[in-house]
Amino acid sequence: MVPVALSPSFSEAFVFAAERYVGKVRGNTRVPAIAHAMAVTALVLDLGGDEDEATAALLHDMVEDGASDGPGRGAAALEEIKERWGDHVAALVEELTDEVESTGASWLDRKTAYLATMADCSPSALRISLADKTDNTRTLLRGLTEEGDALFARHTAGDRETFLWYYESLVAQFQARQDDLGAGAGPMLLELARVVDLLRIRSS
Repeated sequence: MVPVALSPSFSEAFVFAAERYVGKVRGNTRVPAIAHAMAVTALVLDLGGDEDEATAALLHDMVEDGASDGPGRGAAALEEIKERWGDHVAALVEELTDEVESTGASWLDRKTAYLATMADCSPSALRISLADKTDNTRTLLRGLTEEGDALFARHTAGDRETFLWYYESLVAQFQARQDDLGAGAGPMLLELARVVDLLRIRSS
């Protein structure tokens, strides 16, 4: 496999993400929010993603995390990404965003709608999503190991079964489109399925 040569544009995206996440941590953890963006980006590159995919991975939460939250957030953030990194990166970020602007929909409604888009989303967005969910579940498994079912009590899903339903549904969607993920995605998809199984087993 030929290594991806990352240009200064990627470095600019990293600085942009780091600046936007200054002082922020991942929900219910002490981990800096930028760490998730970095982890997802590394996983996308492991999958053979190109620079646009790596850039979108760095920025994948930027719009949703700031939806309707002042200047430079939501639709404004998406427009800034488009101006600075182009239509393709912006389109990938939008595919990975539940809502560009908050509609007040419940967590369940937003996630159900996202699952419905997965059959038709681009292979690039699908790879980034697999990387995102793989890193999310790694963090969730650590949290479950440390604190048990209290983890679910704080989650915006509202209850354990809804939470597990979503991740099990994600695995099924990724498996249905495994050919679109690329030949190198098999091990990561197996890991995601294994961790989701462990989440159910350890919370039963």
